[in-house]
Amino acid sequence: MTRKSFFSGGRFALLAGLIALVLFLILVRTSILQLFGSQDSFVPETVGGTSEIYLSAPRGDIVDRNGLPLAVSDAVNRVELVSTQMTNEQLNRFLLDLALLFDEFGASFNSPLLAYFDLPANSRDSNLLENDESLSFVFRKTYDQILDWQTDKDLFNMLEADKAKTERQKRRVVRDNPDDFFDYLLYDYFVIEPDRSSGSRLYSDGEAFTIMQLRYLILENNWLYISGQPLVLADHVPEALSARLIEQNYRYPGIQVTRHYERRYTDDSRYVGHALGYVGSISSLEYSRLKGQGYSIHDLVGKTGVEQAAERYLRGESGTATLESWYGEGASSPVTFPGETSLLPVSGNEVKMTIDMNLQKVAADELERKIMEYRGSLHRERVLEAPGGCVIVLDAKTGAVLVNANYPSYDPADFLSQSKDPDAAARVMDLLTDTETRPLLNRGIAETYTPGSTFKPITGIAALEYGAISPYNNVLTCRGSQEIGGFQWYCYLRYTGHGDLDFSRAMVTSCNLYFFQIAVETGIDQISEMAQRLGLGEMPGLDIAGEAAGVRPSREVKKQLNALPEDQTWFIADTCQTSIGQFYNSYSMLQMARAVAGYATNYLPTPHFIQEITSPDGSVLIPEKIERVSLGLDPVNMAAMREGMVALSKERSNRTGVLFHDFPIAVACKTGTAEAYNDKMEAISNSVFVCYAPADDPEIVIAHAISDGPFGEYSADISYRILCEYFGIEPTHDRMGSYDEYRGR
Repeated sequence: MTRKSFFSGGRFALLAGLIALVLFLILVRTSILQLFGSQDSFVPETVGGTSEIYLSAPRGDIVDRNGLPLAVSDAVNRVELVSTQMTNEQLNRFLLDLALLFDEFGASFNSPLLAYFDLPANSRDSNLLENDESLSFVFRKTYDQILDWQTDKDLFNMLEADKAKTERQKRRVVRDNPDDFFDYLLYDYFVIEPDRSSGSRLYSDGEAFTIMQLRYLILENNWLYISGQPLVLADHVPEALSARLIEQNYRYPGIQVTRHYERRYTDDSRYVGHALGYVGSISSLEYSRLKGQGYSIHDLVGKTGVEQAAERYLRGESGTATLESWYGEGASSPVTFPGETSLLPVSGNEVKMTIDMNLQKVAADELERKIMEYRGSLHRERVLEAPGGCVIVLDAKTGAVLVNANYPSYDPADFLSQSKDPDAAARVMDLLTDTETRPLLNRGIAETYTPGSTFKPITGIAALEYGAISPYNNVLTCRGSQEIGGFQWYCYLRYTGHGDLDFSRAMVTSCNLYFFQIAVETGIDQISEMAQRLGLGEMPGLDIAGEAAGVRPSREVKKQLNALPEDQTWFIADTCQTSIGQFYNSYSMLQMARAVAGYATNYLPTPHFIQEITSPDGSVLIPEKIERVSLGLDPVNMAAMREGMVALSKERSNRTGVLFHDFPIAVACKTGTAEAYNDKMEAISNSVFVCYAPADDPEIVIAHAISDGPFGEYSADISYRILCEYFGIEPTHDRMGSYDEYRGR
């Protein structure tokens, strides 16, 4: 090989190697750029991210059986804040700008700070944003409450003076002077003013205090804020303000306007608070039970009544939407605004109650009127207190509860407005702490009453069914007194007696001696069995919570309620007491109404408060559930019972007959004056009344009771007015008004 050819070949190899190296470097560089490298040359002018927020769904409406709204959901505009990681200085300036915008539109924001720390009362109406003067401050809680508040580790985490050891700790000791506390928040905690030493200020006291209110709102909800969840600044925001915030979202980073739904109880709801119920903030126990069903710690849930019973149907399904956050070129904080709705919220279902509000109002008004009439009146040398009572009306054939009226009652709207209305808050506190009158108690289903003579129809139907008497052989003699079971018993006509009585006349006169005799002949086991068949002493199986089982007399019950063996034996005297609704008899008016429906129709219905549940598209999701059990009573015996109860409505010697003798529809009824004891163990009587109509084809059953009242006949006015409303009859008898003498049983 020549020298020339060698060098020529070497140069070629070198050139080939250089080319290969360059190509390799280009390949490596390209790979790095593709896989790991910076793409600075392709960065757009803005960058951002997407998160997801929940869209609330309206809770389903609750209406009465005729579609009258009782609980509805109103749509309101809500302004929320999402953290945009501003600096402290930026956040203070931003919050003031936001407050100025709210002020421009006459809107307000949530201010939980004011519950503890505020201006003096005579200065609270001033506009902070227009006040350039120095302000003074006050604490609005007791010293101990303020101490707990300032030392709360989740809030200010301040220290009591004797526990502060280091200089740093001493700078955050509890301030017992409100003005000193303002300075602490101003310069040290929120650092609204960064320069304490020079005295130079960025904001007036009014502006600074406005910023503090919003900063404290963030502090109370710090976990939500730092986790990027929306924090509620204001509800019921005017449309014009909402539009401004949406249009100029670039000026208000982190602000979003959403549609929110609030529960509202209509004016009519105050008549039916116990059955309707109310909603409240979810408790920790409720949350632990319901979180798996999508509930959050901030949700409202039904607490009582139908609101609670139908919670799963009333609650809507939340939707979701994207939340877009973008950084403009050179911006230090993002602009946040709503993106697309990814899942539309679904409204809750409508729940139709069985309650008839026309009847409910009449019953509630008449019950209160009657109680006010009783109070302070004299009965058997006792000044009546009449602390409360209830009215239950059932559809005789279906068991639908048409009326559930109680006194005292309450307005469920107070539970919703208590956070904003001090008067409502005071009323709610009274409701929750009143253990004497117990206004939250649904007396119609949860309070049990000694039924007195309204139990005599049960004794009577038992005697008829078990053959102690028959519809054709039922005449007994009342001589005013009689020895039964080793005891001398007396009729209230103890000196003359009623003489010979058939079953119908015994019902009219309510002769105790007659019912003592047929009860002893029938036997306690048969009377107790009949009472059980009629649902007395049993849980009614309601679709709302709170029902009471009551107590039904029996040999076994006496054994259970008495510890000593000598007190456990059942005596004939016990049967006598049982027969007239005394002794261990104790039932709710719902149970009594149900029992009346049973012996009136020969079917025992299951009472219910929910008629049907309808989906948002109008289709019936859950139809009315009507359940009733055949009792198998002899129709001839039922007719004998009906004859006696109708005869009472024609007896003009008492208030019942005065009202019903000329009523165009036959009414079967029974009065009761039951001996009982109040909470002070004073002997009182319960004024009890039951009836059904039309007597020959029952549609409606009524039962009502008033504690510490007079004779049961005096409460017949309540049923009279309800029946007039139900049948569309104009009342022809005045209300009884005050009474001062006994006018018959």
